[in-house]
Amino acid sequence: MEDQNTNNLAEKIALLLQNEMQSANNSVELSLEKINQRLDKIESTIIFRDQKTKNKNQKPNHFSQEKFTNLEELADEIIAGMETEKACPYEPTGKPCDHCAMCNSRGF
Repeated sequence: MEDQNTNNLAEKIALLLQNEMQSANNSVELSLEKINQRLDKIESTIIFRDQKTKNKNQKPNHFSQEKFTNLEELADEIIAGMETEKACPYEPTGKPCDHCAMCNSRGF
């Protein structure tokens, strides 16, 4: 009788271990699937960004597109010029001075 109880107990333990192994395998598979989805998303973002950069570097075919390109270049030059201006002493973030006359109103 004792051998039969031991065998039953061993079989139950074996079934529990087998179920735990299957659930562990399933969770690993789900984790890998999530990782693959994230990698796919990152890859598509990188490919999209590369295509956008390639398209930006190509010369426009239509004169209206050339106007937009010139405006972008102008905006880049203005932004680059703003970086060389002195920082506003009243802005804690160090933004460039926008000539708001705060200095004049305070007597500086």
